Amino acid sequence: MSEPIRVLHVDDDPDLSDLTASFLEREDSRIAVETALNAEEGLDRLAGDGDIDCVISDHDMPGKNGIEFLEAVRERDADIPFILYTGKGSESVASEAISSGVTDYLQKSGGTEQYQMLANRVADAVEKRRIEREADRTQSHLRAITDHSMDAIVTIDTDSRIRFANPAVERLFGYEPAELEGEPLAKLMPDREHEAHRRALGRYFETGERTMDWSRIELPGKHRNGTEFALSVSFGEFEEDGNRRLVGVMRDVTDLERHQAFVERSSDIVTALDANGAFQYASPSVERLLGFDPDELIGEYAFSYVHPDDRERVVERFSQSLAGEEINPTVEYRLADADGGYVWVESVGSNRLDDYGVSGFVINTRDISERKDREQKLSRLREWTWDLNYARTYSETTQIAVDAAEEIIGAGLSGVHLVDDAGDRLEPAALAESVPSFFDEQPTYDRGEPAGTRAAVAWDAYCGSDALVVDSLSAYEELDEETPAESIVLHPIGDHGLFVISSSEPNSFTETEVLIAKILANHLEAALDRVDRETSVEQIHDATRRLIQAESPAEIADLVVEAAEGVLGFSVVTVRLYDEDADGLVPVAISDGVAEILPERTVFTPDDGSLNWAAYESGEGEVYHDIEATEAVDNGTGLRSLMILPVGDHGTIAIGETDPGVFDGTDEHLARILATAAETALNATARTSRLHDRSEKLERQNDRLAEFASVVSHDLRNPLNVAQGRTELAAVDCESEHLDAVSRAHERMETLISDLLRLAREGEQVRETQPVQLSELVESCWETVETGDASLTVESDLRFQADETRFRQVLENLVRNALDHGGSDVAIRVGALGDADAAGLPTDEAGFFVEDDGPGIPAESRDDVFDAGYSTSREGTGFGLRIVEQVVTAHGWSIGITDGATGGARFEITGVVPAARSEDG
Repeated sequence: MSEPIRVLHVDDDPDLSDLTASFLEREDSRIAVETALNAEEGLDRLAGDGDIDCVISDHDMPGKNGIEFLEAVRERDADIPFILYTGKGSESVASEAISSGVTDYLQKSGGTEQYQMLANRVADAVEKRRIEREADRTQSHLRAITDHSMDAIVTIDTDSRIRFANPAVERLFGYEPAELEGEPLAKLMPDREHEAHRRALGRYFETGERTMDWSRIELPGKHRNGTEFALSVSFGEFEEDGNRRLVGVMRDVTDLERHQAFVERSSDIVTALDANGAFQYASPSVERLLGFDPDELIGEYAFSYVHPDDRERVVERFSQSLAGEEINPTVEYRLADADGGYVWVESVGSNRLDDYGVSGFVINTRDISERKDREQKLSRLREWTWDLNYARTYSETTQIAVDAAEEIIGAGLSGVHLVDDAGDRLEPAALAESVPSFFDEQPTYDRGEPAGTRAAVAWDAYCGSDALVVDSLSAYEELDEETPAESIVLHPIGDHGLFVISSSEPNSFTETEVLIAKILANHLEAALDRVDRETSVEQIHDATRRLIQAESPAEIADLVVEAAEGVLGFSVVTVRLYDEDADGLVPVAISDGVAEILPERTVFTPDDGSLNWAAYESGEGEVYHDIEATEAVDNGTGLRSLMILPVGDHGTIAIGETDPGVFDGTDEHLARILATAAETALNATARTSRLHDRSEKLERQNDRLAEFASVVSHDLRNPLNVAQGRTELAAVDCESEHLDAVSRAHERMETLISDLLRLAREGEQVRETQPVQLSELVESCWETVETGDASLTVESDLRFQADETRFRQVLENLVRNALDHGGSDVAIRVGALGDADAAGLPTDEAGFFVEDDGPGIPAESRDDVFDAGYSTSREGTGFGLRIVEQVVTAHGWSIGITDGATGGARFEITGVVPAARSEDG
């Protein structure tokens, strides 16, 4: 094959693409490589023109992966060579690649030898495709010539006896083909030509020499009625069942006889049906594939041999082709064999009922039993691996894998053996049901057993990187110990242990079944990894709950070390917390491994250059795969791997191991969860400590306020009551305008004392809150306040959480403030603030306003109006707005003052939590 080979290489790594292209073009001068960075770009290139001979694709790419790209390519071109060229360990995608019609599958590896292999695979795939296309074209040409030829075609043996004659001989010579079979070819010649023909043919078969040009020989022909006519004959030679044959084409050149030989020697079945579906012809291969004598099938209804469950579908496709609705239909179905069973086949039909010389529905049928078996097993494998994805425990996961191996592969002696905690034994976690009947004891494999034992073979496989496949253990040189198993696949499952897939019969597993075993083992490893992660996460969550319940930083630190050791399996753990007096990170809790490896270091300060302080100061965690490659204070101690995670502003968690590079992504992820939980717990203890201090402070303040309230109530109210009483008695004895002034002063003093007591006794405390309705409370308060000619308008409503009793004080005081400053005819407006969400509820920034049309409050005075005793009204006490601010603050809200729509005062209270949102939360 000297034609150029045009290759499209799709890989998202441009450097690797260029390197691959260079090596491929160097390995084979015919190869010219074009590159694309993703599947979409590759599809655009394939759609541009049809000059690509082969596609090479990576699997893991942005957008469509290699399998999805393959499926898209197959939709456009069903037979273009497609090689999946992906990284090591991608057996998990092999099943999908096979099902999607991949031409070849090659794993990337180190070294340049892989490119020679890749170049060879490309050249082989392209050459095979070109040969197949050429064969298809040749067969099509031969079929077309045969179907439409008007020439007579005969074959003869070395005795010049006619072995075959096509229907056209009747038109040319007047004989039916059956009449000529076994007759000498001379029957079709004038008598004078017989001797010359006999001598020429004998000389040729003896010497191989030709005396004339066989491509065109002018001979006279003789019709049945004795008439002679000019005949142009072309001869050819072929071998049939080991016998030499000559084929003669009269009036035209054709390879019909050769084509007939191809059909009869083909491994596929070629049949011809009439319009009613009866066999007209069956090639000899029907006996080899199905066990039927071809002659016995002639006249039989072909579809009676189709499996009953498939028959209706197959007949429908046949009928559609007869009706011209579908050209060359392809159908897969089960076809009966002579033993009473069924074989999966694929048939391609061609309606040639109207073609001269054929007059039949021609069907090419091939055995696809192996392919169907592979597809069915891969389909069942997908079902089993789906179950693996949802298994929650080691026991459940391993048993699913063993059951899958037995059901799909027929591996009745399978088992999953996990490494024990000491790392010295592979112990069975799950075994197939038949294992106990073959083994006296459950098979376990101890490390260190002598060579030749089953244990030594198992440990060698576990410590290896690839699966060990043995077709016959009894002939396996590495095993001396007897075993009931014969066929075996030993596949390591990461650090977990060994998957033993075994049968008692030798050579039990096909290549497909070995591939399935490897895929299943990879899924098992992934499932066990997931169970490990989920178990660790659950244990971390349990540790988190304990952390939140801890009452001191020291207890939290101890729990962190306990979780890092027991849950995450780390041996060297230190929790350091910042100490303000020491101005550094002080160790609060350490694991036993710290004292065994590291020297005592009490404090890490900003000046000592420690990795702990650097992480604490930056707030970013760091993972060092080998601290010997860094400037670390612990260099030379034996500590190699180190992970340092800051715990907010509180300190750090340092986790280490004596081996380099031990931390993977899962370790880091789980450690960060633990660090976050520790930070939350430390924040909670700090907050609890602050609340405790504040509670004690408020308690002392409340004691003083209670004492003050007692003094006010007793020492002020009693003299005031005496003064009020004496004034009433004096008014009885005499009338005086001075006494009225004294009464008004007494009333003002009563109001001042009431407001002062309310401030002192209730303070910034809110009792239990409940949902309240703004409109209902505003209207209720309006009725309890003497409002005169004033008016109230509630423009919009709001439902929210509040202490109803204290909230009433807010509304009453704001209404009184409007009346005091706006007059008896003041207009008051109340409404909700904030936007509504999709459900029509106010957002978290919701609130409400109380606005009047009075004189308003100057901007320069708005910061003062909430001070105790501040008032611009002669009747005001100066405590009303102070109480309003106090109640608002106690609820966690905010209050502000701005201008109203008509220049009056507008009080806006925000930060209110709507009741519906609070209840949902």
